[in-house]
Amino acid sequence: MLSYVFMKILESRPRSYDRAMDKASRGRVKQMKENVAAEVPDGSRVLEIGCGTGELAAMCIARDSTVEGFDASPAMVEVARQRIAEEGLHDKMTVEQMGVDGMDSLPDARYDAVVSTLVFSELSDDERRYALTNTRRVLKPGGICVIADEVRPRTSGQRLLYSMVRGPAFALSYLVSKAITRPVEDLAGEMKTAGFSVIKEVRSHGDAFAMVVGTLERVST
Repeated sequence: MLSYVFMKILESRPRSYDRAMDKASRGRVKQMKENVAAEVPDGSRVLEIGCGTGELAAMCIARDSTVEGFDASPAMVEVARQRIAEEGLHDKMTVEQMGVDGMDSLPDARYDAVVSTLVFSELSDDERRYALTNTRRVLKPGGICVIADEVRPRTSGQRLLYSMVRGPAFALSYLVSKAITRPVEDLAGEMKTAGFSVIKEVRSHGDAFAMVVGTLERVST
């Protein structure tokens, strides 16, 4: 869990971000992204919320998908665009600088899948609701949403251990980066409230991390 909090520190060095996160998390962050990419049907049109350097996007592209990503950090967007140039992904990936508040500009029913990793814990309650409402809007009928992030452990013992581990790291992260992250209280519940049918929730890391997969049911005609 320390590695996810230190993510905010590492974001100040976008060129080495993926390598540093992989080392700090002992490969867990990369594995998490691979797990998310594996949930996306091959050949999908994908929207990534908070695309960072484009690592997850590249994993989806390797499965024959196309990706449209956005990120609020201009430095991250610049690195993602360098990845596009260096790996020849111009026909497979586009990146824009914007936050979730810009999602209302995206067209209805455009994407087969929407993905996001380690972003929702940075958002306020209202921002998460807004992001999920627009995610539902931009997905095609039968589309899939896959979100992986920090969540609040479900038992008191797990929450105590989590606070002991996360507290000092959070304080250091805030001192260095002035960034605030909060574990999501009930990610699966928020997705259900937004209108998704949750088909999978995988908890890990002492119950403090979750990957939630939701779908939009097709409308019968």
